[in-house]
Parts: sequence; C-alpha cells; structure tokens
Amino acid sequence: MKNKLRLIGSGNEGRRNFFILSKEESFFSVFPLFLIGCDIKRIGIYEAYQEDRPDISKFENKIEHFSNNEYDIDVIYTNNRIILIVRTDSTNRNKLLNGIKKIAEI
Repeated sequence: MKNKLRLIGSGNEGRRNFFILSKEESFFSVFPLFLIGCDIKRIGIYEAYQEDRPDISKFENKIEHFSNNEYDIDVIYTNNRIILIVRTDSTNRNKLLNGIKKIAEI
C-alpha cells in the first residue's frame, strides 16, 4: 500500500468528528480510499489527481467538500496540515475510524 499519512490529532463532538493529518504528497493517493470507504461516489477531482498530481504545497487555505446521505465531509488544506471535518451519526463512527486507519498511522 502507498504511504500512510501521520494522524496528528482527532476528536469528536456529537455528529462532528475532526482529524488533523500531516500534509504530504501521498494524500492524493490515499485519501480516495477514505472517500470510497465512506461510500462517496463522486471523487472525480481525486481521480484527476492520480493522472496529473498537483503540488500539495500549493493547496493552502482551500476547502473541498464531499457528501452523501450518511457523511458530510470538509477537507481543509492549511499551510502545513490537512484537516478533515466529518459530520455523521454516531452509528457510523466505527466505520469512520476504520477509514482513517486505512490512510493514517495512528
């Protein structure tokens, strides 16, 4: 499997869960696994990143959004971190954590 990201921090409050990840080029390779694990069908931008991978250091102060019936996900790029904010029911928490374990070293 491709390199995993480093999980720097995490937490949750009700429906909102957050994960702070290291900002690495491998993000574009591993993050689609997380989205697919959350049954997000429209990951088009990440499919494009596989062919023509952009410089992740240029992704700063940028937000991407993905959602379906069970998950509402914001991806926030800062100057040195990637923050995932995932809103979902607590019944999906184990599935969410398993998805994070696939892409991040815990």
